[in-house]
Amino acid sequence: MMEVAEIFGFDHLDHSEVAWQARETKHCRFRDSKCTKSSKTDPLGICSLSDGNRAASLCPVRFLEDGRIFKDAAKIAFGSSATFGVFPEIRILEIEATEVGKNPKKIGKVDFLIARIDDGQVSDFAAVEIQAAYFSGLSLKPAFRRYITERSFKGADIKRRPDFRSCAQKRLMPQLQLKIPVFRRWGKKFFVVVDSAFFESLPVFRETSQSNSELTWLSYPIEKYGDRFVMCDPKIVFSQWDEVQNSLREGMPPEPGDIIKELQAKFDAPNRKRMQIFQS
Repeated sequence: MMEVAEIFGFDHLDHSEVAWQARETKHCRFRDSKCTKSSKTDPLGICSLSDGNRAASLCPVRFLEDGRIFKDAAKIAFGSSATFGVFPEIRILEIEATEVGKNPKKIGKVDFLIARIDDGQVSDFAAVEIQAAYFSGLSLKPAFRRYITERSFKGADIKRRPDFRSCAQKRLMPQLQLKIPVFRRWGKKFFVVVDSAFFESLPVFRETSQSNSELTWLSYPIEKYGDRFVMCDPKIVFSQWDEVQNSLREGMPPEPGDIIKELQAKFDAPNRKRMQIFQS
């Protein structure tokens, strides 16, 4: 279990004037604009959960701290000292229009494309996908509102369990299955940004070399230093898509004979619940 760590970019224990100004104006320090998490008018400004030392991000914007994810990815993709731009929410797939005269529909939105720029011309690009976690349990809105009103979590339930497994299976995998084959076909780099708590929850998969990598993981520890949580240097893991896809599959299939035995046991049971017998 973890408990609420950061609110509008600051440790909930930080009661400085700067921290409370951000909370009162609903300002996100990670992207230097108003927070829009869950709502544009009434955002849920909880950035992360923590065990007291290390945090797990609940918001993808949390990773935008100082733009370092783009710098780290660009250094790997384009080399040191390259000039590059960051382009958010670029769609990479098209569906043909069903009506004459209509434009194709674009799908497959990538969180960010980073593009190398040489003499004012885009010469290369790579994808950066960010994955934060969600948690299991009751909503944190009541506790959040109490904190904003009373400046304290006293008496509130702020402990939750990050649901890394469901997040990987239900959110991350479908996104990667859609996008990575495209970038693999193009021969372009694809980066996935997660925090170290999320990455360590993933099944083990075989790593590869940088030159053979189709999916590069940037796993950032978010650790507490003084009165603030900070993104530290990432663990860089190079992998091939097939290896990752196989490791993230939901379990291994049994032998057909094992299924036969299970069905026979259910058929032979005195009380055949949820089973019907028909004649074809």
